[in-house]
Amino acid sequence: MASISQDELQNAQEQEWLHALRGGSHAALEAIFDSYYRYLVVSAYKFIQDDERAKDLVQDVFFNLWTKREALTIQGSLKSYLRRAVVNRAIDEFRKNKRLVWEEDLSAYQQSASEPSADQLLAAQDLQQTIDGAIEKLPEKCRVVFAMSRFKNLSHKEIAKQLDISTKTIENQITKALRIIRKAVDQRSDLLLAIIFYTLSIA
Repeated sequence: MASISQDELQNAQEQEWLHALRGGSHAALEAIFDSYYRYLVVSAYKFIQDDERAKDLVQDVFFNLWTKREALTIQGSLKSYLRRAVVNRAIDEFRKNKRLVWEEDLSAYQQSASEPSADQLLAAQDLQQTIDGAIEKLPEKCRVVFAMSRFKNLSHKEIAKQLDISTKTIENQITKALRIIRKAVDQRSDLLLAIIFYTLSIA
């Protein structure tokens, strides 16, 4: 009789938790929380370098897990699903904060320049949606590295230290991200392409 692997045991346990969770079991939520909370906080901290904010992000993920429990569809490991959710929230926060800074810069510029036309505003919004969509579709490691570089303004060396990978890997991942994003918007006009190259520039 073949022995059961640790991964198979974990998967079986996760399926039991999810089944109970969908039925409204607080005990199942507590079991998941106790098993993965510290791991998820450490994962979040690698990206945002703020212990309290990392805890907040993880708590948000667990709250969302509970409120949407009846509609949960998880392919693969629950642990991996939760980690992706935490990473996505961290990246969304980077992107939101970066956009706020960009909007402040734009507002200051508009005070000394003519107001943009409705067509220009729509084009800018459409461009941002295209870029956001391309970023969302990046492979996880590529997306994380790009977000830390673009939205947190971390150097290649700082990212490499936080993620415990080489600076060459960082360079390769950023190059890959820029290639994918630029391909997603390669049908834009020359003016919009200029904006893209500005917004995606890496110091």
